[in-house]
Amino acid sequence: MKKVKDILKYVATGFLVLLVLLCVYTFIVTDLLKKDYVNVFGYTYFVVATGSMSGTIEVDDVIFVKITKDVKTNEIITYKNKDGDIITHRLVNKNGNTYITKGDVNNAVDDAITRDQIIGKVKFIISPSFILKTIAIFLIVFILLALVNFDNIIKKFVVKETKAPVKIPDAIFESPKPVVEDTSTGLTVTIAIEEMEKLKRSHEKELENEVEVLDFDEYMVEEPDKKKKREAVEKETIDLVVSILKCKNKNVAKARMNKKWLAKYQYVYRLCHLLLLNNVEQLLDDISSPKFTEIYDYDLNRVGLTEIIRNRVFDMPIYVFLRLLTYSILYNDDEMFDGIYKILRYKVMFDKDNLFRQIQKSDKNAIKQVKTLISFMQKVSNKFDNKNVFELDKIERMAKIENY
Repeated sequence: MKKVKDILKYVATGFLVLLVLLCVYTFIVTDLLKKDYVNVFGYTYFVVATGSMSGTIEVDDVIFVKITKDVKTNEIITYKNKDGDIITHRLVNKNGNTYITKGDVNNAVDDAITRDQIIGKVKFIISPSFILKTIAIFLIVFILLALVNFDNIIKKFVVKETKAPVKIPDAIFESPKPVVEDTSTGLTVTIAIEEMEKLKRSHEKELENEVEVLDFDEYMVEEPDKKKKREAVEKETIDLVVSILKCKNKNVAKARMNKKWLAKYQYVYRLCHLLLLNNVEQLLDDISSPKFTEIYDYDLNRVGLTEIIRNRVFDMPIYVFLRLLTYSILYNDDEMFDGIYKILRYKVMFDKDNLFRQIQKSDKNAIKQVKTLISFMQKVSNKFDNKNVFELDKIERMAKIENY
């Protein structure tokens, strides 16, 4: 259905563009260059001003004329008379270079003309009544469709019925797989929670204080009030999850990021770049098949992922998921990270039209969010990476060449 809509949209757009170009071309040729008619791929067109051909061609009909000198008796031709007027009458007789025409409702024939005065012969006639009949047919078809599918049309265009909230099934957090502990040691990075909080606050301020450039296309898609409300809900959701992380880790002064956590940090950083690159296929593959070990079978309420929060997170755009994953890493919260990740993967399963895992060029806010998150992750790396283990520059390069 979406492909059909896209095709119709492109056809309609193409038709309008051609119509505008034709109008501009006609204006240039007839008004600026002072020519009698236009030539569009061997055809021209005129609007009939008199009723001399009534019964065949009516007043205000649009006639399309093939530009040619080869005309036959009884054909309707268009020519220029000695006074410079454009006439469309039927050819009733020709003798050598002399052509005699006559209007179907006229009693007398026209003055004789020569071959050089002929513009061409009429090929198509479009009348205003034909256009009105076409519109009427479309209206009748629409009314019939409305009668057949009345309830759905009312819900969509009149009542605008809201969708039922999505319930995230508990089953996605469960698995027969046993819990596998990551015993790898690797290098460890120590992050002071207090310092990380300062960076996070500066990150929030950077988002709030950045000057927003008004974009016409963006505001055509979404009303400013709705946009502000949506952004407020996103911020509330992020603050809610972060407050849960703080409560769970209130007695932790330092977070230790070992090899396992570094892999997750690089993973989120890579997703950010794939999102900006609009690499939808690779993004889907990375989300569906992560390189880290997942945790299964834990108490969702205990880790803070109640049903209300799970459903609220599910409604968020992808850049909110990436921020929540980043904060879960920095607070060393395995369970929260894997819970958010599982909701992310569950949502991707239903994203058949790439509305979730792709950012439109007109969505300036989404692009700003992702770029600011990348900047924040780089600041964390620069501040705490004293062993050169984050390797964010490498992750960024590999994302660009799609070979990581």
